[in-house]
Amino acid sequence: MDNSPSSRSGSVSKGKSKSRRSNEHKRKRDAETGPSNSNAIEFAAEAGPSTANGATRQNAANATFGGEDFVAFTFSDDNEEDDSEKEEVGPREWDKGKGKARDSEGSGRKRKHDEVDDGSTGRRRPVDAAVSKRAPWAAHVDWDRCNNVAEMLHKEVEAFVKYISPTQEEDEIRSLIVESISRAVTKAFPDARVLPFGSYETKLYLPLGDIDLVIESDSMAYNNKVNVLQALATTMKRAGITDKVTIIAKAKVPIIKFVTRHGRFSVDISLNQMNGVKAGTMIKRFLDHIPALQALVLITKSFLSQRSMNEVFTGGLGSYSIVCLAISFLQMHPKIRRGEIDSSKNLGVLVMEFFELYGCYFNYREVGISVRDGGSYYNKAQRGWADYKSPFLLSIEDPGDPSNDISRGSFGIVKVRTTLAGAHSIMTAAAYVHASYINARREGHYVRLSSHKDPEDMSILASVMGVTQEVSFRLRAW
Repeated sequence: MDNSPSSRSGSVSKGKSKSRRSNEHKRKRDAETGPSNSNAIEFAAEAGPSTANGATRQNAANATFGGEDFVAFTFSDDNEEDDSEKEEVGPREWDKGKGKARDSEGSGRKRKHDEVDDGSTGRRRPVDAAVSKRAPWAAHVDWDRCNNVAEMLHKEVEAFVKYISPTQEEDEIRSLIVESISRAVTKAFPDARVLPFGSYETKLYLPLGDIDLVIESDSMAYNNKVNVLQALATTMKRAGITDKVTIIAKAKVPIIKFVTRHGRFSVDISLNQMNGVKAGTMIKRFLDHIPALQALVLITKSFLSQRSMNEVFTGGLGSYSIVCLAISFLQMHPKIRRGEIDSSKNLGVLVMEFFELYGCYFNYREVGISVRDGGSYYNKAQRGWADYKSPFLLSIEDPGDPSNDISRGSFGIVKVRTTLAGAHSIMTAAAYVHASYINARREGHYVRLSSHKDPEDMSILASVMGVTQEVSFRLRAW
């Protein structure tokens, strides 16, 4: 770890002062919330991945969205660092003395079919793909009514969630597809039952996201899996649901994959694997009880999807892992745990802190994540889940099966981590630009040189996310 003054956000003397305050904060936290588990996991700073502008961007991040809320995790006191001190969730450095944030509802709206985000299409594409509207949700944020940047980003996240969430029409079309598949399957296999799971079941899917289905059938269970998958593929083609089926029989979970003729949806069907159905039921309970969860999941999925980092087989994070990361983040957030903030009214700050935690500070080498029983952390080595050949791997306990590590297949987690850190730095820089605009407007120094005001110019999310023409054109065909 680089302990030189240049790697800090302040001087050596300030660092010592911050370290003392950090120790005091830790004692207060332990007194109020107790250790997260029997190992007394403590918060301590860990050097995150480097970004383009190194210390400059880290300093900006600390000054902008800094707070005591989240830093790295370790099982010893040896790595306490100055950066471990964080500030309150709420008004940030640029907000001091600028009045209270509004609590009014966001003004975003549901998207139309010709306005789409970049969902998972199963194709690799460059991040800088051409866009028709980089941030169409930005047009539905009342930027002029925002008093500070934290409020701006909160309103934008609300608008994005309304924009990206499935419309009633989209969901009905998917339901019709599932019904047609179910009819074809039960006609060929009378004892079969087709059940949706994953993002389609929890309604956390992106536009053009896959439909995951599982078939529960005793007759299929007692027959050769390859023969069953071949028969299932033939059934799908004969029913006119698809023209081509890919059979993946040698995978840990054998499946068939195809794209539907109507709607061009990607569908994955597995056999008698009911864990996903149980997980969906559990996730829906979390969504009902954690208001900010939907926003964090949709933002993260969209961000990673546009970089082809949302599939486990390519080393990225799957939907289940993303959901568990978001749940853990919200469960373990000190101020949420103590009831000091309303997560549903701090979405922008929470998105920034989520990217900061998992991009810069989380101790992937030693610490694993559990969302059971209110959330906790565990020692990977003590759990027997430390991979000494790949110590950097993320470890997440399957809440439906505690013996299963759901993220062990995400071999590209270092790239994901670095990308999250970079996004945090870029969004922090964008926040500073908009803070200057707000200050100038408040002080009467703001002069518009153009008669046309583009709402997208105010977007902070647009600095790291966008909408591609490719996806837009495909959905217009609906």
